[in-house]
Amino acid sequence: MDTRFNVFEVLQIAEEIEHKAARFYLRAAERCPNPQRRTIYYHLAGWRSKHQRAWTRIRRQYSEKTGEFGTFDPNDFLVSNPQVMAGLTWFGTDANSYRRPTGQESREQILLDAIRRSEGVVIFYHGLKEFAVDPDSRIMIDRMIGEEDRHMRLLSRSLERPYGGRDSPNRAGTAYAVEAEK
Repeated sequence: MDTRFNVFEVLQIAEEIEHKAARFYLRAAERCPNPQRRTIYYHLAGWRSKHQRAWTRIRRQYSEKTGEFGTFDPNDFLVSNPQVMAGLTWFGTDANSYRRPTGQESREQILLDAIRRSEGVVIFYHGLKEFAVDPDSRIMIDRMIGEEDRHMRLLSRSLERPYGGRDSPNRAGTAYAVEAEK
């Protein structure tokens, strides 16, 4: 049997990726004793949560407009379960994994890790395109890739700025933190 995803299912997977990512960053914030760095993690979690809500809204609108829903195949649990599919990204990392943040990372390490994790999501989405059922599904995945690319650009810009300045300390000293509030 050939596995294919429609737009509804692609959006479910994206929602779950964002949910796992937000939860990942919230757990990282809990481990971080430095309030400014903890704020960066909170902003990363907020960004992911905001995108989860956006994908949920788009999925609902799509479903209402087309009447299309996802299908669950009990014979293929892996691809029929958005939680499992989302676990294939970096954000599926176990909270006790050796790759988890320890709370001792520098601002630069936090941002670089966030970029690497976003790159992993982009790679996942490119692979997911191979399972898209129709052009609309591929267009939606391209949109998701575009959002991840935008996220990485914001993070990269934050790395280029010196820590401190007008955005700090209450705004984590990053352009990313300011953008996340928009």
